[in-house]
Amino acid sequence: MPAPSERLIRTGGRLGFRVPFFVSFLGKQKRKISFKPRFKMNNNYKLALTKATFMFSSYTSNSIGILVLLLSIFFSACNTAPGNNNNAEAKDEGPSVTIAKLQQAVRAKPDSAGLRYLLMDELLKNNRFKEALTQNDTLLGIDSSNAGLWYRRGAIFLQGGDTVSGITALKKSVQQAPMFAEPLLQLAAVYASQLKPEALTIADKIINLAEEPRVASQARFIKGLYYSNINNKAKALEAFDECIKNDYTFLEAYIEKGLLLYDQQSYTEALQVFERAIQVSNTFAEAYYQSGRCQEALGNKAEATLYYQKTLGMDKNFTAAKEALERLK
Repeated sequence: MPAPSERLIRTGGRLGFRVPFFVSFLGKQKRKISFKPRFKMNNNYKLALTKATFMFSSYTSNSIGILVLLLSIFFSACNTAPGNNNNAEAKDEGPSVTIAKLQQAVRAKPDSAGLRYLLMDELLKNNRFKEALTQNDTLLGIDSSNAGLWYRRGAIFLQGGDTVSGITALKKSVQQAPMFAEPLLQLAAVYASQLKPEALTIADKIINLAEEPRVASQARFIKGLYYSNINNKAKALEAFDECIKNDYTFLEAYIEKGLLLYDQQSYTEALQVFERAIQVSNTFAEAYYQSGRCQEALGNKAEATLYYQKTLGMDKNFTAAKEALERLK
């Protein structure tokens, strides 16, 4: 028999949504913006545009100051990024070399917000949280009322494991820009992990105010996580169903709903949910793996083996699928 679903406190699902889903500006969801640069983009341009892209669509008319900062970061990074060369793509470099070059560039141009942002992001990717925080706080020293920078500060604290300081910074971000969705979503996710009903209050606020359907779906998903964490399975299933109803491509909602059914030993129903996720995205490794677990629980070893093999076909580093195949030998 497969191992039962681990009863972890869910802060954002069992995929990319798990902590920190709303932390990284370079997350899996890259939102589109309406303008296009009139020049060939090398890797540095693409990195800067990705950051501006994710953040641009989330700000309302109440956050014009943040938007101005983001656009200035984008164009500053495009013009000053180390190794900038319009005639060739930047070569792949190790993280230490990249960080060293960015540090050198920041020393040469200390007033460049774009360079500091790129350095901050590279530091975060390498878990150098204290140094990343220093870069962010330098920018906050210039603009202490910037909601985007307070959000980033909270994100850094959360990534570094300091939840208390992270919550404080996120609240400051919301104080500066009450309609700023990302810190609200992150706060709701943290509260959901702490079993605090404030998660529901914030999520409902987001649902009522969100202009983007995807943002409202994320809020509904967080409600499902909260109910799942307090073991209110009926409410959790209802929230995940509502999430899927409003955004059928929200793959994490299928996974969480299926896992709840699996935990109730409703293996056939869970399998149907995971297979629907595969219909939405036939390259979704997690859905193949969970389908395999359901087939294994139902005693269908051949079908389970096939699903585990398909999982590895999508993600060769999926350790749990490898272990499952060894178990079924």
